[in-house]
Amino acid sequence: MTVREYYRKHRTAVVTATSGLLYAGGWSLGYATGYDTASALVLVFAAVIGGYDVAKHAYYELRSWTIGIKTLVTLAAVGAVAIGEYWEAAAVVFLFSLGSYLEGRTMRKTRTALQELLELTPATALVRRDGNDVEVPAREVEEGETVIVKPGAKIPVDGEVVAGESAVNQAPVTGESVPVHKTAGDDVFAGTVNREGALDVVATGTGSDTTLQRIIRRVEAAQEAQSPTEQFIDRFARYYTPAIVLLAVGAFVVTRDVLMALTLLVIGCPGALVIGPPVSVVSAIGNAARNGVLMKGGEHLERAGRIDLVAFDKTGTLTKGETTVASVQGFECDAEKTLRLAGIAEKKSEHHLADAILDAAREADVPESVAAHGAPVVGSARVPDPDDFEVLAGKGVVARYDGREIAVGNRALLDERAVAVPEPVAASVREHEEAGETAVHVVRDGTVVGVIALRDELRETAPRVVRALRDAGVRTVMLTGDNERTARAVAERVGIDDYRAELLPEDKQAAIEAFREEGSVVAMVGDGINDAPSLATADVGIAMGAAGTDTAIETADMALMADDLERIPDAVGLSKATRRNVLQNVGIAVLTVTVLLAGVLTSNVHLAGGMLVHEGSVLLVILNGMRLRRW
Repeated sequence: MTVREYYRKHRTAVVTATSGLLYAGGWSLGYATGYDTASALVLVFAAVIGGYDVAKHAYYELRSWTIGIKTLVTLAAVGAVAIGEYWEAAAVVFLFSLGSYLEGRTMRKTRTALQELLELTPATALVRRDGNDVEVPAREVEEGETVIVKPGAKIPVDGEVVAGESAVNQAPVTGESVPVHKTAGDDVFAGTVNREGALDVVATGTGSDTTLQRIIRRVEAAQEAQSPTEQFIDRFARYYTPAIVLLAVGAFVVTRDVLMALTLLVIGCPGALVIGPPVSVVSAIGNAARNGVLMKGGEHLERAGRIDLVAFDKTGTLTKGETTVASVQGFECDAEKTLRLAGIAEKKSEHHLADAILDAAREADVPESVAAHGAPVVGSARVPDPDDFEVLAGKGVVARYDGREIAVGNRALLDERAVAVPEPVAASVREHEEAGETAVHVVRDGTVVGVIALRDELRETAPRVVRALRDAGVRTVMLTGDNERTARAVAERVGIDDYRAELLPEDKQAAIEAFREEGSVVAMVGDGINDAPSLATADVGIAMGAAGTDTAIETADMALMADDLERIPDAVGLSKATRRNVLQNVGIAVLTVTVLLAGVLTSNVHLAGGMLVHEGSVLLVILNGMRLRRW
């Protein structure tokens, strides 16, 4: 690196150091030798060297009809030289330059999370082309190409594993602390680390179109977006700074003390007040990103700090979202026939319960001779398509097959179609629902012929998360489309404070609106797609398992990259800590300015000393805000 290149890279440090050395030399020259003229020249030179960049920025501030700290420092330095206070002029410029340099260094540290993300993606990828393994820049990999990931290597693309088996450290993207086992058919993300075996990965997202790059863009946008507190302080500063100028002019008119007026200009600037809140917000957003939680911006971060009620969707949130058929009970026909009828009716449905029923029906329909020999089965061919099909939202499906009507759904569907429910059927449904299972009726030509019970296992972490929220003073509620008995059983097992059952999507949205009208600050936790109306209505929408999902990352106020409920109390706690930290920084800034102004007006604070305390307060709020990086 040449001297010129070094100077360009470290210009601020070099200028600050030079100004400091000249300041110390000029002061020493005058103190030790009594050469006042030489001392004054060195001190003025120190002020010019350290103040050139400051004055240049002040010029641009004034051209845009704004008055900022650089304008005030320039006026103070020029004024001090004009009245012969050379030592004060050099001291003010040097202290301001030193403070700005330290401020820049510490502010850059608040953005280390983003820098760490930028460094995650490897520069090259090993791609199989024309039968050969070729190393190419990662950004040049095309979708559909096969990437070879060796043990210990970073994965350069989003993709699907097609060969190999390994444990992958996904912490950089999802925040998961334990490596995740990957095999054929599993998704992997760019920037994650392959721990053990080699993997062949077919690229589904490359270059800027990877989950990691979307995270980086979201973090960048979030750190730039201003919180309500920042917006208020910016508006306040536009009026406050000119007011300080008027105060300085007024003080000079009354006292004829130029030095006092110049001191008021410098120490009255709201430097710590302006910089304190953004440091807190940027540090918190970076912390959250490192731990697999994306905040959309400071506004949502601050709002999350006031959450006092968290509403959970049930399926896929409190539960694993892996619904399976627990049991099939036939009444007018045997269990196998009941399951086959239900499979036919659900064949064209896209509901998660339909998937579970259809999978069970296909599996049950495999001939024993085929299953015994392990031959491949084309399951979709075993369950025929219905001749006609209709979805009744929130109730079930109605289909026709081979001249007969088949309905599969809940009690609301049966009531709507005036289907009688015999007591043995009702008793069976109650038993399953009280066990926390979802029971659906299978109806053929107006007669209930069976009951299918479906189970979705609770997440092991759900009770701990609810307890943690309760300990933090946050109420919890579960919103679900399941019936009353199933909802009650799940709520009791998890420890939820309240629950609302048999809700359609619009009912969930109405429930969120009702909570807000009661004065609660509500967070809604869902999957980011199915619960979109509720997530949008809540004060803070929290999307689960957003890794790899463009929609969730871009639209959620807060996105959990992994399906890890325990991130929710952590995120809420971080938001509350950020809110406290912002208030602390505002308090430090206001107290410092108030004490300094009082000190100047009573002649107890002078120019250099005031600048030293002022810059000290700026560094103090920065360091206080940076504590959130380690929260």
